[in-house]
Amino acid sequence: MHRRRRAFPARAPSPGERLSMDRHPLTALYDMPAHLIRRAHQHVTQVFEHEMGYLGITASQLGVLIAAHLQPGLQQRELAGTLYFDEATLGGMVGRLEAQGYIERRSSSRSTRGREIYLTPEGQRLYARIEPHVRNIQRELLSRLSGEERKQFLHLLSKVIAADNSHHQPRKPSTKETR
Repeated sequence: MHRRRRAFPARAPSPGERLSMDRHPLTALYDMPAHLIRRAHQHVTQVFEHEMGYLGITASQLGVLIAAHLQPGLQQRELAGTLYFDEATLGGMVGRLEAQGYIERRSSSRSTRGREIYLTPEGQRLYARIEPHVRNIQRELLSRLSGEERKQFLHLLSKVIAADNSHHQPRKPSTKETR
């Protein structure tokens, strides 16, 4: 079976083309946050594939590798919650990374049924290889923004998804608000 490849624009519109968007019949579409986020996701995927596609791991698998590096011993259920994947999807991803020799699951000392996730020595070597590429991807994704715009973008994006991170700490409801 032949799979069609997704076509991405080869270049960004020129300033003249961008100005003509004001008169473009689809301007309302280009003003919709959901459409812009979908396009941003396509851009992220394109940058990721260009930078790291040759390694044979997906962006989702990269998230698993980074999380296992940053917090070794997360239980599979905790990792699924952290990465916002259902447990079955994450289990499949971890299984594939385990089959490649990058991840190992160990019995948990905190739970009789839990499995803790760790990078293997091969996974640690892979992480050391990909870490500079991860920095390049982040730099490329934010390259069109000034330093202040980068901070603002990360803050607003974090706020939209209610991420509790160094860019945004969601306001905790007071006891009065929860009644």
